Amino acid sequence: MKFRRLSAKSSTDITRLLAVQTKLLGETLQEADLISPWQIEAALQDKLQYPDLKLGEILAQKEFIKSTTADFFAQDWTRAVIESEKNALGYYLQQAAILDHQQVEFVLAQQRISGVRFGTVAVLQGFLKSTTLDFFLANLFPQEFDVSPFVNLHRGVSLF
Repeated sequence: MKFRRLSAKSSTDITRLLAVQTKLLGETLQEADLISPWQIEAALQDKLQYPDLKLGEILAQKEFIKSTTADFFAQDWTRAVIESEKNALGYYLQQAAILDHQQVEFVLAQQRISGVRFGTVAVLQGFLKSTTLDFFLANLFPQEFDVSPFVNLHRGVSLF
């Protein structure tokens, strides 16, 4: 049997896939800054009473997130992270029900006028948290992550 060494890109892709697949829905939603620890705790308490319900269903019933958001992260997130051909950032934010169609169109119009990146416009308009933007960039577009004007805010680095 002959063994071959993985390329650096293949090794990185496998590591990212394993990291994404081993995370629980609550962990992913918290990392994306879409729910808080106390919201997870409240949902887990309800899960004890209603074991047949999925965590995403409970979070949606409590109106902590939209059911479409829970479904996206439970069903489509891993595929989105590992697919080699990525869609635009706005596509994923809309699929996850974080932005709606009108918000995406508004951000695209502002982007055309100002030349400012999509995610930056969405954050500045208050449509998206900077931590959520950075989560999407780090996972879907890691090569773009350090370009985010907000990334240093979360690392405790002053912009001034």
